Amino acid sequence: MRRLAVAVLVATLAFLAVAAVASSHPRAYNGEVWVGFKGWGSVKLGKGMLAHRTVRCTRQSCPAVNYLSRGRRAILTEKPYGGWKFSRWHGACKGTRPRCTIDVAKVRPNVYGVRDIHVSATFIPVARGITHDNPILLGTNASVGEGWRVRVNSVLPNAQLFPAAPAGADYFAANVTIGYFGGASSTPENYLTWRAIGSHHTPYDPGSYPCPNQGPEPTLDMYDPVLSGQSRSGYVCWQIAANDASSLELYIGSGTLNYPGTTWFALH
Repeated sequence: MRRLAVAVLVATLAFLAVAAVASSHPRAYNGEVWVGFKGWGSVKLGKGMLAHRTVRCTRQSCPAVNYLSRGRRAILTEKPYGGWKFSRWHGACKGTRPRCTIDVAKVRPNVYGVRDIHVSATFIPVARGITHDNPILLGTNASVGEGWRVRVNSVLPNAQLFPAAPAGADYFAANVTIGYFGGASSTPENYLTWRAIGSHHTPYDPGSYPCPNQGPEPTLDMYDPVLSGQSRSGYVCWQIAANDASSLELYIGSGTLNYPGTTWFALH
């Protein structure tokens, strides 16, 4: 009987030792979390992610990039850029709450034991001037960066100039007020561009598509410095395809249509 008791005790201790070793080596849940975007915003990689960093998108869409996860759960938190609003998660994250917790253990591993997890965050523009479809209205001031503010006062969609526009073309002019509110002074030509674009996606700028004698008077002076707190007004003019006139919008910025800092203005 004593020998039996000793055998049972030894077996019990062996079982407890194995259990202790197993508990000290938790099951691995290695994953690759692919994070993509639509719109302008960011996603913070939190607990459960190998790198705790913030991933950003400053275009209309950004392709998914993979980040390593370690542990059963991975936490992601979204944040929109100014003028944008978070819409919803897609993929392994669902719903509209800013924070998403992914249960990595529920994802089937591939042949290498890695769990591929796909997530995307969608942001939508809510402020005027961010996109072509929601421009700053006529007569409204807007900041365009570097201390400059711009207002489109009125437009001349078929300006009558000499010589007349070629067949199929029109002269299109906009009366614009610019003001500088940075330090000391600044020269408009160094910071402001005047590109217009219509439904046919041709970007017009006054240098490449000029009007005769720069268009109607007074022409907007782009070359003399503007003192801080001062403003000036005048016309900007383009030669455009006549069938673009009704859809024409003005944008000021880098020349890249989806780049943050580009501001859109209505021309109708």
